[in-house]
Amino acid sequence: MKSLETKVTRVIVGKIEPGEDLLDSIINLVKKFNIKSGFVKCIGALKTFTIGFYILNSKEYKMKTFNENVELISCMGNIAFKNGEPIIHLHVSLGRGDYSVIGGHLSKPSIVSVTGEVSIFEIEQKLNRVNDPQFGLSLLEL
Repeated sequence: MKSLETKVTRVIVGKIEPGEDLLDSIINLVKKFNIKSGFVKCIGALKTFTIGFYILNSKEYKMKTFNENVELISCMGNIAFKNGEPIIHLHVSLGRGDYSVIGGHLSKPSIVSVTGEVSIFEIEQKLNRVNDPQFGLSLLEL
């Protein structure tokens, strides 16, 4: 196991408007506030979303885009960097009208229907992602 100790330096709160992409909006917040790295929590509602599941054997994500109104029950993840660009890694749980829940790795498009309430907890250190050939993914480098 690799680890580090850090402190939360500030909290950024954002409200994402209808029609905006959740991931693009978080990237914009990272750039606007010059966020080093951190952790993200979101709630709200989406009308279009893409979720994925990582297939270990083939080393690729199986992605699917949905066009339906859902509650963004839980969305959490982190902010790190690769080649100087922010990488937003989020996992979501989404509630459907029949009270079932689906979830996975959030990708684009992720279009807000009513609101997206985002909290970003910035930390002292800058986290980076590097390619891991074993899994074919860019993983945290600690």
